[in-house]
Amino acid sequence: MAQKSAYEIDMLHGAIFPKYVRFCLPLALSLMVQLLFNAADVIVVGRFAGAEALAAVGSTTSLVSLLVNFFGGLSTGVNIMVSREYASSRFEKVKKIVHTGIATAVLGGVVFGFLGAFAADKVLVLMRSPDNVIGMSTLYMRIYYIGLPALIIYNFGAAVLRSVGDTRRPMMYLLLSGIVNAVLNLILVIPFKMGVAGVGIATSVSNYLSMILVIRALMKEDSCLKLGLSDIRFDTRIVKELMQLGLPIAFQASLFSIANIMIQSSVNSFGSVYMAGNAAASSVESFQMAFCSANMNAVLTFVSQNVGARKYGRARKIFYSMMLYGVIIVQIISLVFILARRPLLSLYNPDPEVIEVGARRMFVAMVFAFGEITMDSYSNLQRGFGHTVEPMITSLLGACAFRAVWLATVFRMYPYYEVIIAVWPVSWFVTTAAHFFVSRKMLRKYPREDVEI
Repeated sequence: MAQKSAYEIDMLHGAIFPKYVRFCLPLALSLMVQLLFNAADVIVVGRFAGAEALAAVGSTTSLVSLLVNFFGGLSTGVNIMVSREYASSRFEKVKKIVHTGIATAVLGGVVFGFLGAFAADKVLVLMRSPDNVIGMSTLYMRIYYIGLPALIIYNFGAAVLRSVGDTRRPMMYLLLSGIVNAVLNLILVIPFKMGVAGVGIATSVSNYLSMILVIRALMKEDSCLKLGLSDIRFDTRIVKELMQLGLPIAFQASLFSIANIMIQSSVNSFGSVYMAGNAAASSVESFQMAFCSANMNAVLTFVSQNVGARKYGRARKIFYSMMLYGVIIVQIISLVFILARRPLLSLYNPDPEVIEVGARRMFVAMVFAFGEITMDSYSNLQRGFGHTVEPMITSLLGACAFRAVWLATVFRMYPYYEVIIAVWPVSWFVTTAAHFFVSRKMLRKYPREDVEI
């Protein structure tokens, strides 16, 4: 069996930009397709089931993201581990990481999918969801959580493929699943009039399809990434290493979700029109954020592989280059979205009040979108060097705690919608500054040049 994957990108040699594009473009497209799952839900339900149904689906985004982001953080730990060991040619350990990672995804998906469905209504009450939408929100969430195990398993499998630079196959799998999701949305919501239940079922079905495709790809691999169903089990040492590396990332991702739940709760206090407009704007913005996520994954994966190969000088060069590429590209995307925000929002709901609320959010949130690129780049530089606790603490203080304080003080003094939304760009710059000083201190511990092995 070949130890190297036929789909890998050589991250250790050669020009950075062509490989950055080869890695980022399919990943950004695949993330956009994944976001189409939610966008299709929001558009179809908003246009054919009304503004209240739109508010019901859209207001669950931050809550659904809590568990998804937690396990997304753990899958990032798998990405780092596979990247490092693969670059160091420790292929037997790569096999153990792959099988332990999938076992973790199966167990976590089943347990937390059940808990999420059980607690949905109780959490929505705490989030101050209005009486006219809480029933629909609860129904949507419970159906969504049925598909949570599949989504988590897919994300772990895709993280394994991305760790060697294979972003093309996950893109194709999500494209196919996205088409299935969109078709089912139209069928279940329009002729069958199933409303939020219809979009929830469509999303869960598409999640299971993408899971099957990525598992099949890993089973057919002719490399150390090959997955054997009978070999899926927990390796104690790998679990310990994964928890040490992945849990801080998982907690960091969850803390962001908790902060966003608090923000959503503040938005909910303005009523269903603001909830609907905020949901539509959030969905549009998520397509721009897909590129931010792709850039973040590129920094993490390329830096991890080069650190694993002890190419510390190249790792630094990759970080600065990719952060610059990301800042330029994301601001171009943001400008286009700002100029086209009202036509884009009208796709979700034709109500002028809903569109105006969404337009107000998009302007405030996207003018300084490059702040998230710099924040995430510095965070993933530290992770790529194996430091995951430091960025977790920095993010806890600079983003999550700061946002909570902002809502408790500034928003209380100036109770306007724009004041809520402004917490994002302000916290990005505060956290970037903190990450800068932490990263600078961290890099002093490593050689400035590559080290011969």
